[in-house]
Amino acid sequence: MLRQPLEIILSLPAVFLALSFHEFAHAWTADMLGDDTPRNQGRLTLAPLVHVDWPGLMLFLLFGYGWAKPVQVNPSNFRKRKMGEILVALSGPAANFFLAVAATLLSVVLSVTKFNSPAMNTILLVIDNIIYLNIVFGLINLLPIPPLDGYRIIKNIFFRSNIRFFMAYERYGIYILFAFLLLGLFDIIVSRPAFAIYRYLMLISMKLLSL
Repeated sequence: MLRQPLEIILSLPAVFLALSFHEFAHAWTADMLGDDTPRNQGRLTLAPLVHVDWPGLMLFLLFGYGWAKPVQVNPSNFRKRKMGEILVALSGPAANFFLAVAATLLSVVLSVTKFNSPAMNTILLVIDNIIYLNIVFGLINLLPIPPLDGYRIIKNIFFRSNIRFFMAYERYGIYILFAFLLLGLFDIIVSRPAFAIYRYLMLISMKLLSL
């Protein structure tokens, strides 16, 4: 279902933050582990436009699902290749969850001021979008489906004993993703858990406000 224009506008900061923090985390982790490929390609930055893939961004804005420009790494530069690849893959979703928690704390701080105005209400709506979208983005990327981060983690753990399976699985990864989207399976495995986590963060923020 297409999103409404106001919903798209309010979600823009959330989309840009989610994409840039996610890809920057991949780049920064790879750099820390000894691979300077992302640095040489200019990806070691939080500037959103560096990480944007325009078709993916349009789908994100219109339907709530999309993608960023993947950060390229050279695993052979890692001191410990398997662990390096796993840590790089984990860093993206971890950055999104961190941003969701940070946005929740910011929402609490702003709410404590009790400064009521249309501008403040809009800011709180934007922050609300940042919280929820980063949870969604983090959960989606943990799915064990190629080319998502969750798949890279599973592949690095089990690849040697299941080479044929992974080679065949990668050929159908994009079709599996589209099938999940068309069949509404993301609602069950991503949206509902994301909303549950979102509600939990909101409950924590309400408790903090009552202190």
